[in-house]
Amino acid sequence: MQQSSSTSDISIPGTDSIIIVGAGVLGLTTALELRKRGYQHVSVLDRHMPPVPDGSSVDISKAIRFDYADPFYANLGLEASKMWRQKYDEYFHECEFALMTESMDDPRLERTKQALLRLGQTVDAFRGADEFKARYPFFDGDLPQHVNGYFNKASGWANAKQVIQAVVSECTQAGIPFTTGQRGTVISLVQAKKKIVGVKVASGETLICDWVILATGSWTNHLLDLRGAAVSTCHPMASIQLSQDEAAKLARQPVTYNLTSGVFVFPPTADNVLKLVGHGFGYETRMAQSGMQIRPLSSISAPRLFKQSFESQFIPDDADAALRAGLSSLLPQLKDRPWINRRLCWYSNTPNGDFLIDHHPDIIGLFLATGDSGHCFKFLPIIGRYIADIFEDRGPSIYRTRWAYKPTGRLIFSDGGGPRRRVLTRFEQARL
Repeated sequence: MQQSSSTSDISIPGTDSIIIVGAGVLGLTTALELRKRGYQHVSVLDRHMPPVPDGSSVDISKAIRFDYADPFYANLGLEASKMWRQKYDEYFHECEFALMTESMDDPRLERTKQALLRLGQTVDAFRGADEFKARYPFFDGDLPQHVNGYFNKASGWANAKQVIQAVVSECTQAGIPFTTGQRGTVISLVQAKKKIVGVKVASGETLICDWVILATGSWTNHLLDLRGAAVSTCHPMASIQLSQDEAAKLARQPVTYNLTSGVFVFPPTADNVLKLVGHGFGYETRMAQSGMQIRPLSSISAPRLFKQSFESQFIPDDADAALRAGLSSLLPQLKDRPWINRRLCWYSNTPNGDFLIDHHPDIIGLFLATGDSGHCFKFLPIIGRYIADIFEDRGPSIYRTRWAYKPTGRLIFSDGGGPRRRVLTRFEQARL
């Protein structure tokens, strides 16, 4: 079994020590899969015990769907959706997914429909606001008459925080140790002659290992210059409290996504909470880079590595207005309801939305499992297997090709869905 160029052979499972940095979806599922394959010395480091309070995978709801214009992810999503029903059914809530656009000829919508049809799936198309409201009359907002889209019955959502807790329990039962706090906070990678020898942590210690797997998501920029292969961005989320009667009326609500505005609206949870998310290219920060880098940068976009409080309810004014507008377009009676929770959720976005799962080409013993691009959670039941395959240089080449490390130095700021990405002002960053 050979690693990619410039790296040495992977030892027989059980002999190498592997430190996985990051206890989110990618880190936990990788740890669990490697342990199943016989790797005895796998440990997970993070600042906090998962569910990590500011992790992108810690939320009340995440969409589980396979509506992709790209057949590669449509196929992968269909595989994952079947596993959700088999393995994590108690956390999965089946409902329709409504994809819409405020245009009668949006090519993204048509490509997505065609990808689903090629998978043997059926969708119910609608043209115009009246046809949409005929199916869901409780959506009585001021949607433009020229909206069109479709309904996909084979979809749903999952309680993300509960699922992460379940995966952590699986890891613990498998004997995977977790290190948190100062000793679990990695501040730099330690290498000798371009080979990983360990990680330096906030306690001042250096933890020695044969391999480091960076599953650090949007925090990756603190440790490594990705050279444009991914950028860390934050995206708004807000929720309102419904009464029991209001939630009952919306019990049949689909997960709704407006391609034009970039706003997701989720069905009520068991606690009668209705959540909205702004999906687009988000916001960047500017802060000094620390840790190890190949090419020093003057600043990076990343969440804070050291955070004293997780109580910030800040989202930018334009994000707040966009979520309010999205709510008003569907449920105008709720548009002025106070938010009970707001936050900015961080993603590691690649230029084309592909994940970043690959051996680092220049540093022996460093493996990357990041670049979630805001759509990784739905693949939780299967992604660990694909990561482990790439780590071991096995499996279909298409996955290694699609998820290869591709430093470009070029980042995109919009694809026409939702607002363009912008940098938060100093005043806004101070409120994070």
